[in-house]
Order: sequence, then structure tokens, then C-alpha cells
Amino acid sequence: MAANAEPLEAREPSHSGRLLLRMPRALHADLAKRSDAEGVSLNQFIVATLSRAVSGDEQGGAEPRPMSSTLRIELIVNAVVVAIAAATAIALLVVAWG
Repeated sequence: MAANAEPLEAREPSHSGRLLLRMPRALHADLAKRSDAEGVSLNQFIVATLSRAVSGDEQGGAEPRPMSSTLRIELIVNAVVVAIAAATAIALLVVAWG
């Protein structure tokens, strides 16, 4: 050990909130896809995922996850299809009744 080097335990923590992280390209791509699907930045997605992992809360805790834009569109399309089916059923009942 160098003469002026302190043991790791004795150093003052200096956590800036910045981290340079190297990862496989495929993992980077997967994380980017997931963050896009959830409608959040890659940074927000990684921070939220790491926070859940560290806290042991795999379900996301008290903060609800934002609905992805794809899911939102699929729900709207589903509601429109159900409304059309209901209107068609009512029209058929009126025609059959008369």
C-alpha cells in the first residue's frame, strides 16, 4: 500500500450521482427498448430498475410505473372495437324487434 493511501473504509464517501458504466451492446439495446416502451428516458428507467433491485421491491413499490404509449393506444383501440360491437348488437336487436 502506498504511504499516503488510506484504507477504503476510512475514506469519506464522495458519491456525485454520476456513474460511467460499460455493458454489452445487446443489454444496452434491450434497456433502451424497455425505456422507450415505458415512455421514460433510459437514465430514468435504469435508475428506477436499480432502485427496485436495491430495495428488494421487484414490483416497483409505491410509485406506479408509467403506462407505455403502445399500451395506451392498444387500450383505446380495444375500447373503440367494443363500442362498435355494442352499437352493432343494439342495431341488430332493434331491427329484429321491429
